[in-house]
Amino acid sequence: MTVQVAPKKEPDVPLGCPSPTFAHFVVVKLHQYKIHSKNQPIYIKDHSAPTHAMVCWQCHKYLLFLPCSAHVFLLPALAHSPSSVRPSCPDHGRSGLLHFKQPFLIYCTASSSSYAYPKKNDVTTRVIPENKKSCSAHVFSLPALAYSPSSVRPSCPDHERLSVLNLSYNADILTGNRLRLKDPSLERLVRNLSHLTYLNLRSVDISSSVPTILTSLTSLEYLSLAESNLCGQFPSSIFGLPHLEFLDLCRNYALEGFLPEFQPNSRLRKIFVCMTAFSGEVPPSVGRLAHLETLGLSDSGFSGSIPSSLGNLTELTGLDLSDSGLSGQIPFSLANLTQLEILGLSDVSLDGRQQLHSLLFNLNKLEFLSLTGMNLATEIPSFISNLTRLERLDLSENQLIGQIPPWLMNQTRLKFLLLHENHLKGPIPQEISQLENLEVLDFSYSGDLQGNFNPFFKLQFLRVLVLDGVNLAFPEDIATNKSYPKLKVLSLVSCNLAEFPQFLSSQDDLEVLDVSHNQIHGLIPQRFLNISRESLLALDLSQNFLTAFEHPVKMLPWNYLKNFYFSGNQLQGSLPIPPTSMQIYQVSNNRLVGSIPQQICHASSLKYLDISNNELSGQIPGCISELASSLVMLNLRGNNFHGIIPRSYPKSCKLKMINLSQNQLEGRIPRSLVNCVMLVVLDIGQNRVNDTFPSWLESLPNFQVLVLRHNNFHGSIRDRSKIRGHFQSLRIIDLSHNFHTGDLPYEFLQIWDAMKIAKEGQSNTSGTVIELDVTIAGVLLVIPLEYNYSIIIANKGNDILYTRILSVFRVIDFSSNNFTGGIPDSIGKLRGLQALNLSNNNLEGRIPSSLSNIIDLESLDLSMNMLSGGIPQELTKLTFLEVFNVSHNLLVGPIPQGRQFDAFDNSSYVENPGLCGSLVSKKCRNTHEAPSTPPIVTTNQEEDSDVIDWVIRALGYISGFAVGCAIGKYFTDRNHKWFVETFGRRKNRRLRTTLQGAPRHRSN
Repeated sequence: MTVQVAPKKEPDVPLGCPSPTFAHFVVVKLHQYKIHSKNQPIYIKDHSAPTHAMVCWQCHKYLLFLPCSAHVFLLPALAHSPSSVRPSCPDHGRSGLLHFKQPFLIYCTASSSSYAYPKKNDVTTRVIPENKKSCSAHVFSLPALAYSPSSVRPSCPDHERLSVLNLSYNADILTGNRLRLKDPSLERLVRNLSHLTYLNLRSVDISSSVPTILTSLTSLEYLSLAESNLCGQFPSSIFGLPHLEFLDLCRNYALEGFLPEFQPNSRLRKIFVCMTAFSGEVPPSVGRLAHLETLGLSDSGFSGSIPSSLGNLTELTGLDLSDSGLSGQIPFSLANLTQLEILGLSDVSLDGRQQLHSLLFNLNKLEFLSLTGMNLATEIPSFISNLTRLERLDLSENQLIGQIPPWLMNQTRLKFLLLHENHLKGPIPQEISQLENLEVLDFSYSGDLQGNFNPFFKLQFLRVLVLDGVNLAFPEDIATNKSYPKLKVLSLVSCNLAEFPQFLSSQDDLEVLDVSHNQIHGLIPQRFLNISRESLLALDLSQNFLTAFEHPVKMLPWNYLKNFYFSGNQLQGSLPIPPTSMQIYQVSNNRLVGSIPQQICHASSLKYLDISNNELSGQIPGCISELASSLVMLNLRGNNFHGIIPRSYPKSCKLKMINLSQNQLEGRIPRSLVNCVMLVVLDIGQNRVNDTFPSWLESLPNFQVLVLRHNNFHGSIRDRSKIRGHFQSLRIIDLSHNFHTGDLPYEFLQIWDAMKIAKEGQSNTSGTVIELDVTIAGVLLVIPLEYNYSIIIANKGNDILYTRILSVFRVIDFSSNNFTGGIPDSIGKLRGLQALNLSNNNLEGRIPSSLSNIIDLESLDLSMNMLSGGIPQELTKLTFLEVFNVSHNLLVGPIPQGRQFDAFDNSSYVENPGLCGSLVSKKCRNTHEAPSTPPIVTTNQEEDSDVIDWVIRALGYISGFAVGCAIGKYFTDRNHKWFVETFGRRKNRRLRTTLQGAPRHRSN
């Protein structure tokens, strides 16, 4: 989630269009959950089950029900944390079920939550008594382990006979660390398991490619490798396994592959390749899969059109093509899919304004319909009134207009209703209270909607309510004995709230609460701190006018809180200690004082820490660096911290951004930062760090931004002979206002490859995505939260806070140092630069004409040096140039004219007595000195004329030069002493005055 910050001090994110909130992601994930999780194994505890029994919810035949004659090897719900698990399988025929530490285990293909599919009434339960001990089947299963082993090493004498292998959903309940399959690898694990019919490794961290040995498992019926960090190319022949009926590869974002040509004899019933890097066209042969019931291709990279052969799949009950990359017309053959219960067409690019009415009117069995992002630009389509079985409807991001129609209130089976980000207007109908089965409702940023909150109180099954941007009126008197819905998620962003709603006091089960961007002033009341203390996971109070807690708090009172956003308020006092469960802690842009409490390091799962722009002081606790094993982003900018930067960064460092700028830190940059191989941004500008250039950071493969401005860095920058990685990804470097000496690092300028790219295909924002695994409303969700990198650098003469750094943004700032020598021609190879600042140094020589090759250059500052010669006429090719400054040098000759140079004033050229032109006092005397743009060659005759003219002028120059030299020598020989004293001292005096008067450094 990218949280907007009001412009109090400096905004973290520029204001503008609303950013997705945490609650919005929850709604989207819950909405997607039905089709992605249909018939997926989900493990939960059922506290109603009898003790010392095993309960199996048998949702389909692939999850073997364990009869009384079964041989079982299970390791359920362990409550300890071994470094590894080495189960030893009993010999074949050994009697007796294992005795478990936990009293029971539920082994099920669907959650009991109403968000899951199938529904409860589709599930049967059976109890396995302890005294049933004989066995014939072979099972190895580790469902729902509560531990965090580094790897699993099963050692089973009879493992070749295994038919079911299930390691799914194993994670440490405290840290969220998933089970890793490292030794053995996936290939070794299944090498000899030729009898496998069921293989479920969902949510196991495999982190490798898919071994081709899986293609030899010809008995396999069920294969789930979802959420396993798979990469590389998926073997397409796995689709052709003769008995395979279920295949799930979802949420392997780096897994590439394509759909093969399917054969008529395929038994495939369910295919999920959602959220992968699968690409290519969907083959028409998909229409041969006569048994196919569910096809999930959403959030992938397919191309081409939707094959009309999909209309042949008359058994299809679930089809999700949302954001799959497919485009063109939706084939009318889809109207034949009358058994469809689930249809996702979100973000499918339509060819023109296609009428969906004729396509969807007869699909009256639909329970789930998602048409997000199809740019319908109409009123809410009336054909939806014919879909009387609808339970989930998503029409968000469609530019819908008009009012919410009254007939929509007759869809009483609706459980999910999502209309966010449209252009609706008018009141929310009071009759919305008739939708008595509603569980999830999202009207956020739907346009100009107004409403009274009273009707929502009547929706007793409502669990998720998102009304961001709706102008709400709350009742003033809240009855204490009134029955309110027990909300899990409540988001009231930008609802013009002036205080915390009274009814919040009745909410004991909230898991997500967002009241950011409102007008809530003053103290945080004590009653608010008592809300959902044992359940709250995410709380966002940012961008209000809150000043303090009614009663001072040392520690936040919510015991299991993971996300806390409090930026952009006026909070005073000390920094509250987060609970140990905290993962996102953002309290920037407040008025907090005091030091960072040592207890903050007890939050060992912390991934994002932003306490920037406060008035905190003291030293940064050394244990902060130890959090780097989990910490991804660290922002302490704009405080009063002193002392040294924490020293010890472990080899397991996950940091991608470190911003310690605008403090009073001293000492050196810790060398252990070289362990942070994922580091992208390091900003320690405006401190008192005393060190040499950190060339040892060169080996970091992802390192892109280095800001060391306004410190005490000194010495020369090392040459190429000592370079190993040479900052190959670096695109922003700011060394300004330091004490570097020696030549410009011309070797670096030759090999900074990332700065050589002139234009990229797209201007992405440079940031990172932090994934949080949270259980909301009974469903395990992976919420991707995007955070942008932010830095302060000087550009176009001003210090600018860049809260979002575009990936195409490239800057070099070496200003206000003591660099000497010339500007190397190789700098012209950095064609991607947008800003180059070499001002206030001791550079000499000519301005290289190769600068004209930097075609994207917007700012060029070479002022306050000792550059000589002329300004290259070729610089007029720089059509994007907005800032140009060569003042206070020794330049001579005409000032270029034309294009961008017509927009610069005389301040760009002052203190260059040898320059001439219309912008300075000295006018160019001869016609050949008149400024002009580079000549345009048209014909051969013109070329010959130009050559002749050039020769004549050259002869004139030579003869004039010879006569001038002779006269000059005669004159200076006779008056040598007077000449040296008059002109030599005047030149030296002017240079000393210019350089001594330049603002070379700032004081801290």
